[in-house]
Amino acid sequence: MRTNVIVGCLLLALLAAGCGRSATVKEISVVPEPVFMVQKEGSYTLYSSLKMSVTGIGQNSPMLKYVLKTLRSAHFRPSMVSAALDSDLELALNDTLNTELGDEGYLLEVRGSGIRLSANTERGLLYGCQTFMQMLPADVTRSAYLAVTLPECTILDHPHFPWRGIAVVDTLASIGKKHLRRLLDVMSLYKLNRLYYDGGEADASGEEWADLRDYAASRGVTLVVVDSASRGFETDTVFCRRGFYEGLERAREGCMVVMCPPDYCDWCRYQAEARYQPKASAGIITLARVYAFDPVPEGTAAASAAAIIGACGRYAVPAGSDARRAEYMLLPRALALSEVLWSPSDVRNWGRFRRKVEVQKERLAARGITYCEGSFTPIFSARRVDETTMNIEVSTEVPNTYIFYTTDGSTPTRQSAVYIGPVNLQRGTHIKLLPVYKDIERDSVYEFVIK
Repeated sequence: MRTNVIVGCLLLALLAAGCGRSATVKEISVVPEPVFMVQKEGSYTLYSSLKMSVTGIGQNSPMLKYVLKTLRSAHFRPSMVSAALDSDLELALNDTLNTELGDEGYLLEVRGSGIRLSANTERGLLYGCQTFMQMLPADVTRSAYLAVTLPECTILDHPHFPWRGIAVVDTLASIGKKHLRRLLDVMSLYKLNRLYYDGGEADASGEEWADLRDYAASRGVTLVVVDSASRGFETDTVFCRRGFYEGLERAREGCMVVMCPPDYCDWCRYQAEARYQPKASAGIITLARVYAFDPVPEGTAAASAAAIIGACGRYAVPAGSDARRAEYMLLPRALALSEVLWSPSDVRNWGRFRRKVEVQKERLAARGITYCEGSFTPIFSARRVDETTMNIEVSTEVPNTYIFYTTDGSTPTRQSAVYIGPVNLQRGTHIKLLPVYKDIERDSVYEFVIK
């Protein structure tokens, strides 16, 4: 009888394994956009029993332990092997310094024989692993896959700015250590490397802060307790939140400057139409607005530009608020900032980014992380066709938003005409627009007169 039970259990296990889900990744969607990425024709299939090798890294490395934990969270069962040729995933520190990669860059290659990741530093390897994690299906932390097939590709990547931060004005009593750790995990995933934390030290013991700093460091994030009175973080570094002018003045004085102009980086403000959002500070800073941010204004002198080392999004947690509110206000705006600070301008593209954000929303939701859907305010543009006619184009920050419209003065409903592409309208036409997303009216009716 015992033998029959064992055999039955083995059969059930085999059947379960055979019914496991599999996925084939067709397009790589990574935030922030890598400096160089090319997909090829071949592929490599990873199975849940992933074999991994490391070169130049100690088995007790906190970074390695975090990578293994991250792989397990994606339902892999990583086992270490000594020979790189026998591994599915190889992590290797470079014997010879690759000057193109610097301290945080990496080279990630998916080949027909396996996946190889190399870097000059452990932090570079960590960021390469985060890129690899984003290549996996968006729901990989929630759904177990028996096999995932990735396209062959080569990714060479390194940051544009060395300081990529978020500043949170809060106490641990509001966010809590658990959610502060979750925020650090999200920052690491998107290669943000400074968490400026103002006001929490009084709520934690020295041992607790040491633990948080170690936790952050293993994820490639430096945790700083900010002195808000001096606005300084490190020697000769200025956190500039009054605007571009002050930042440039301080740069000319020889200071290293972290830009935080409120028109782009004050994330206490609404990120969409106020009546459809939780209460926030007056003003709107949308995802598109953050994505348009350039820490080095056009025309900046070379010496001043060299002194601008990055930027920081800032959020002050209101009294009585909670961690979910903080996540909602930071995301997905933090994704836009990560791409602005990591990726060079010639690889950034708003249309591609807004599509990538939809994938990242799925990824965040699978981790149970709260975020704002985005602004549904219509983005309206008009191009002259002739003296009496204009070509009208409408979009929103969020792809797959239906826009219902009227041109006869009536209020649009979900029974009105649906905008499906650029349309020619006569000058003087009064057009009204209603955005609908996931079958819910997400914003006010907007009106424009074609001029």
